[in-house]
Order: sequence, then structure tokens, then C-alpha cells
Amino acid sequence: MANNYDNEALIELCSKVDLFEYASKDMDFEGRGDSYAAHCPKHIDKTPSLVITPSKNLFHCFSCGVGGNIINWLMTFENMSFNDAVEKVGLLAGVDVKNLKQCSALKVYKNLARITEPKKKSVVDRVILNDSEIDKYEDKTPEEWIDEGINPDIMKKYNIRIDNITNRIVYPVYDSELRLIGFKGRTRYKNYKEMKIKKYQNYQKIGTTDFFIGMKENYENIIVHDEVIIFEGIKSGMKVEGWGYNYWLSSETGWLNDEQVLLLIKLGVKKVVIAYDNDVDMKKIQECTEKLRKFTNVYVVTDRRFVKDRLLGSVEDKMSPCDKGKVVWEILYKERRRL
Repeated sequence: MANNYDNEALIELCSKVDLFEYASKDMDFEGRGDSYAAHCPKHIDKTPSLVITPSKNLFHCFSCGVGGNIINWLMTFENMSFNDAVEKVGLLAGVDVKNLKQCSALKVYKNLARITEPKKKSVVDRVILNDSEIDKYEDKTPEEWIDEGINPDIMKKYNIRIDNITNRIVYPVYDSELRLIGFKGRTRYKNYKEMKIKKYQNYQKIGTTDFFIGMKENYENIIVHDEVIIFEGIKSGMKVEGWGYNYWLSSETGWLNDEQVLLLIKLGVKKVVIAYDNDVDMKKIQECTEKLRKFTNVYVVTDRRFVKDRLLGSVEDKMSPCDKGKVVWEILYKERRRL
């Protein structure tokens, strides 16, 4: 039998098998909103992190990152080859896979596998910190961020603290397995440039940014909304959360690297909305989302094209789409365009 199939035919085939019903025969799941969670057998999993969302018929492990449809499930947890997995799904669905329209869909799946394989490159050996490390910093919300319109309760949610020694606002950084790997600090000195100190500083060496700020706190909300908004920094995310947008992540830069693209692919949400500062070049966004756009819908929040109509002012001001307040944010968010 040829080893490739029409992509749409495979999607339809997978839809004929209830993933949760199949997986429940061998694993114990517990309800979690509109999803179900179990301990992932791929690793030591103290807290159930393997989630199946019946409405999407997809699974995702929030700790190790595996995910996909019933074919991916069989390949991941039953060690089947792609062809064997397709044949088993055919048996489960009562469909003769030999009759499926054959084409170059295998290339799509191989591309997905290639993109989702962890890259073998040297990274800084991270030290996993004890969660109690946060207590080294004062449990106090910064007044300047409150003045900027960020809700103190929301800052508490993200463990915003004060480092009185370096006069920085700090927040914890978690890796893709939700382990504490460090803290990031933003200086409180307004004249930091004249003082020749960094505006932002990582307190620990974290290597490549293969994670998002906010994933630990917002994963469930993202899955429920089937959408994620990507900001450059945590401040923007916390600000819009006060307006009801609690399905955001921060990439910590105006760029998505390959590891972050991989995480977004595995999230499996219908919409990814890029909401970077207005000084980020559109070509840069198009370039870093090229792979991502093969697997989901990518939108961008951008200011008006003509200077006279712009709501965020000059690009030299480096304004986040939410810096001018809720009204401007919601106009720009509504006008987001698909890449």
C-alpha cells in the first residue's frame, strides 16, 4: 500500500474515532473544565498534564509537549509507525484506508514531525529552582504599574514582586514543563539609560527562550477560547487581562523563535494573534510565523496604515497596542488582519 494519503481524508478519518473514549480504556482521566486530564506515561508526571479536549478530538501534554490527533496518539503512546497508526484508525472507524485518496499528505506529516522534533543544539544547563525562591523578593505590587492601569490582583496572579536590592520589578520564569528556572527583572530607574543599566535583566542563565511567560497561568483559558494573543512583554498581557482578555502569552521579544513556534503548533488553537509593539517590522512577523501559518490561522494587530489615522502615534514611541487604553486596544484588536 502506498504510504501517503490525502490530508483532508486523514482529518475526516480521525474525526470518526472518539479519542477520549479510546484513551479512557487504558488511562484514568479526571474532568477539567471542558477537557479531561491524566498522568502522562511519557515522563514522571506528579500533576496530571496530559489533556484531551473532546470538542476538538485532540490531546496535548502540557509538560512534555506531545500532542495531536488519534494518529499522533497511537504513534506516541503505542509506538506505531505512521502507516500502522493510519491502518489502526481505519479499523477503529470501520474504513478501508486503501480506498483513501492518496497524494502528498505524508510530506505534510513529515514536515510536522521535523518541526516538532526538539532541535539538538547546545543550551545553557538550567538550574531548576525551588518555588520558595520567590519569597526572596518583597510581596508588593509596584505602584507605577498600578498607575499604568494594571490591576493589582492580576499582578498577584503572576507573582509580581519587588527586588529592593537592585530596585527592580521581578517576576518568575517557568520552562515548558512549568518548572521555575529563574526570575526576570525590570528596572524601576527612569534614567536607566544614563545610568547604563539594562531595562530588563535575567537573574539566571536560561539559554534559549523555549517557553512563554503566562503559559503556566493561562493554558486553560487559551484552550477554552481556542485562541492565544502573543505580546512582547508581560505588562501588556496583564493590562488586557484586566479588560477580559485572559488568553495571552508573552514571547519576551518581538520575534517568535523555532521553539516557541513549536509550542504554538502543539497548542492546536484555531487562532494565534500577534500583538507586538508598533515598532516591530511587519516583514519580521511574517518571517517568524511562516511555519506556524501552515498549521493554524495567524493574525496580527497593527496600527492604521496611514499616519493621519494611526492610534498609537509614531513608531519611535514603541507603543504596545494596549498602551493607549481599552478603547484603542479593542479597535485595533477588532481590526486585526490575517497573515
